[in-house]
Amino acid sequence: KRSAKGALDRIRKACNRKGNWVIDVDIQGYFDNINQEKLMKLVEMRISDRRILKLVRKWLQAGVMEEGTVRRSDLGTPQGGVISPLLANIYLNYFDILWERHGGGYGELTRYADDLVVVCKTKKDADRAYELIRTIMERLELTLHPIKTRIVGLWTGEEGFDFLGMHHRKTKAETSKGNVYYTTQQWLTRKAEERIREVVKERLAPPGMRHKSFLEHVDWLNPKIQGWRNYYYTAYSQQKMAKLDWYILQRLARWYAKKRQRSRWMSSIREVTFMAKQSGLKTLL
Repeated sequence: KRSAKGALDRIRKACNRKGNWVIDVDIQGYFDNINQEKLMKLVEMRISDRRILKLVRKWLQAGVMEEGTVRRSDLGTPQGGVISPLLANIYLNYFDILWERHGGGYGELTRYADDLVVVCKTKKDADRAYELIRTIMERLELTLHPIKTRIVGLWTGEEGFDFLGMHHRKTKAETSKGNVYYTTQQWLTRKAEERIREVVKERLAPPGMRHKSFLEHVDWLNPKIQGWRNYYYTAYSQQKMAKLDWYILQRLARWYAKKRQRSRWMSSIREVTFMAKQSGLKTLL
């Protein structure tokens, strides 16, 4: 009963509990650098059935097909393999155990698969936590990315960090009595925003999509829009969501204008907006 949304909520609460320093951790080439022997020892701590262990080892040794040739490696788990996320999680479970034993006093760890952050109250705690993280990773034969791994100071509101598709930043807010305080706000990252635009464009821009009906496009878009809204919508992301709604309408208008062989798509906006409401197109906002 753990989820990405649960991890995001945990971080927001930790930051609001005077957590002003965050270690944003990025493991360099994580899936490619897992030590298979150490991983198997961790698996053997929970599984004793030799047949299952043999099968897991075969998965690890299966290799990857690249341009017709199989590439095998003694390191890592095969990316794209159905069991890879589970094995990767088992490997970092050792990190969790050592953190609870030695790092609990420095800050609050939140890990989701290979994405992890530590929220600390002071810069001193953050520095100590960083060194401990580096030491544990060395024991696991993993390397922290020298640029992407960083200590972020939230307390001025000038810096923020991305985690699980959401940007986190402390900003000023006011109580009903006019008292100013800082609170942690979350909204979708620029990368997530670009990905949503890309998915919509890939569907509506190709000439081969002009034979589809408006309703067919709506039926295809609606589940995606609902999924994006369920994950990315927050009280602080409304402006970005409104821009994405407008982008989807624009793309539909461009598609409709091409389908009707019109030279200007802007003239179709009003008609497309009406059709969208009639056909039940969902919105992000």
